[in-house]
Amino acid sequence: MNVLSPTQARAWEEKSLKTGHRLKDLMREAVDGAWKALQPFLPDPGQALVLVGPGHNGDDAVLLGLELKHAGWDVEFLLSRSPGRRVHPDPRVKPKIWKKALVWPVKPARFLQAQGPRLVVDGLLGLGATPPPHPAEGGILSWISQQKKGADLYAALDLPSGLHPANGSTPGPVFPADLTLALGSVKAGCLRDSASPWIGQIRGVPVKFGVSSPKSNADFFLPSDARQLLRRRPVDLHKRSAGVVHLWTGSHLYPGAACLSCLGALRSGAGYVRLFNDRTISAPLSPHLPELLLIDLPPGSTPEVETFLSGANAFVIGSGLPPSETLESFLTEILPKAKGPIVLDAGALDVLARRPDLISTAGCPLILTPHAGELSRLLGKPIHDRADAAKEWIDQHPSTILVLKGPHTLVAHAGHPLSHNGSGGPSMATAGMGDLLSGLLGGLLASGYPAEDACRLGVVWHGLAADHSFRHGGPAVLASDVAVSLPTAWRKLLMGAV
Repeated sequence: MNVLSPTQARAWEEKSLKTGHRLKDLMREAVDGAWKALQPFLPDPGQALVLVGPGHNGDDAVLLGLELKHAGWDVEFLLSRSPGRRVHPDPRVKPKIWKKALVWPVKPARFLQAQGPRLVVDGLLGLGATPPPHPAEGGILSWISQQKKGADLYAALDLPSGLHPANGSTPGPVFPADLTLALGSVKAGCLRDSASPWIGQIRGVPVKFGVSSPKSNADFFLPSDARQLLRRRPVDLHKRSAGVVHLWTGSHLYPGAACLSCLGALRSGAGYVRLFNDRTISAPLSPHLPELLLIDLPPGSTPEVETFLSGANAFVIGSGLPPSETLESFLTEILPKAKGPIVLDAGALDVLARRPDLISTAGCPLILTPHAGELSRLLGKPIHDRADAAKEWIDQHPSTILVLKGPHTLVAHAGHPLSHNGSGGPSMATAGMGDLLSGLLGGLLASGYPAEDACRLGVVWHGLAADHSFRHGGPAVLASDVAVSLPTAWRKLLMGAV
């Protein structure tokens, strides 16, 4: 799914209409997709308020409100302007909808008196509105922001009203979305870090405009897009041809990192997963991970380089390891010798922050998996926007692939569009998620996936498994929960059931 400027997005829709596609059909497809994307987040039917502006975004919201009514919600429509003789593009929306709707500054009594979680759908302003909002819409936005309670769900159609769709600025009141349902494309401003407090989670809603999409330097990678990367396992596959991963991960301070990174690699489909570490860390894993192969190291030592390299297709180094001199010495020796891809995490990234010269010595693909704080140390300065920082890093180090963890984790690779992940969410803000991901990436690389494909696929699979786990619990999911959900998530990706 493309990331577009508002100008590109409007031109794409206009081109579709000029080639014979009907507005009501495009609108129905967008709303059907938005309804499907919204449902996993909904509580039991209760009180809903739909905010309706004068444009097509408001028309979309009305259709979504009717879907909510059909599902048992008590829905109130609040219009920012008097409808006059307004006619909806979809003839299924009858004039009585406008007659029964409230018009600002009238307040929705049932919504205000409702007990329990409430739903608010924002359809006030779309791409055609440049912030700050006009007085009527601005008044509604200021008022609805004050009404928000902790358990309410605020969902924006396409983008939150009041947010600048091009740059994410907020020159006036803004709708405080928990969920943004991006229609057809994700608008560029929604992916700026400064917009995060207003955007919430983004869920992409594809729309078949019937004409080619404008070219873009970024994409929003959906679980439904992942199917094009997946490969079925051949019938004559065996353990070694399925891929071999070697890991040096975990420490006495973070023993769980070894378990989770190895679990990710095992779940990836790799045939052999071998952990190199002190026996006091590795031995307790055997009862829980009997498939794991172990190479015992003397306490405080590093793996023997030739043994670590021998027979493996991919490597994972650093998860749960401190940035020690021994780790630095190991990286200094192994990077020029390794031929298979190496995933570097945690302590290994801190070593590179001190020794960026090591990157140029690598004779293999390097996949770096920092969070924003680690990338700040790698760049040697504060980060104001992750996308800008990712581009800066790749400009400086085009031989690396960056997996920048956080909301809508970014994958940056020289010569390729910046890829934002379209799965997962704030339930993943728990310890060990990155360790699991590093192992998962290592396993996909060992299985033979090209490096960028492995990164995009691993990230979206990881997030989809977290989404599956979240639907059965909350408010957070554990990395071990996600590991259990990986097979189910893979099946969904493979079957296109996302």
